[in-house]
Amino acid sequence: MRPALLLLLLTAVPLTAPAAPIIREPGAIYLSELGTKPIRLEVRQPAPATFDFAGKRYVGTLRMPQTVEVQAISDGPYRVKGLAQQGQILGWVDPKFLAPLDPEILTALRTAEERRVAVAALIAAKEIAMGMTAEEVQASLGRPQKKTTRSQKDQADQTVWEYVKYATVPQYSTVRNPDGSLSTVTTYIKTPVGRLAVTFSDGIVESMEQTEGTILNNPQTTVVAPPVVVY
Repeated sequence: MRPALLLLLLTAVPLTAPAAPIIREPGAIYLSELGTKPIRLEVRQPAPATFDFAGKRYVGTLRMPQTVEVQAISDGPYRVKGLAQQGQILGWVDPKFLAPLDPEILTALRTAEERRVAVAALIAAKEIAMGMTAEEVQASLGRPQKKTTRSQKDQADQTVWEYVKYATVPQYSTVRNPDGSLSTVTTYIKTPVGRLAVTFSDGIVESMEQTEGTILNNPQTTVVAPPVVVY
């Protein structure tokens, strides 16, 4: 990355006025959902901003010179927060009015968004995949019943999470009543019917093993890309 652009991305401009609500637009990549640092770009020309993605509701024109915070990108406009004549605004602007976003960062953001969508689908289905983080596994399957750590010479330690699936199984016994008759008594016992061991290396799922029963709905081992470092 060019040093000048790196400086541009990391330079913060305090914007303290209250922000207006804005419609979430399908197809846009929201940086807050990717866990990345804010991207800040310089306004190169006075930039008209609109409330909606389609550009139908004008909210103000961004002043120049200033550095604005980019909150979302798309193949069209960017969602930015910056200062206009009437104060701070939040809206969609054509990126032609801004300093260009580094192509490598743009590619990384799109890759990270593809991964986010894939992981969200797995979590919604209560599934996991190799390449997921410990936080993502817990979001999908909950807290494990057991955690162990394996130390390895000249390698990163491995952490193993164990999940156990239980079923309530009826047990029947015959008892004699005070009047001499016999009755059947039913008791229920919690019995393990499925076990899943998830092995992490450096906080990323490295392997999964179902030793018995079924915990995951999908018997196929799936893989997602590890978390993407955008910049």
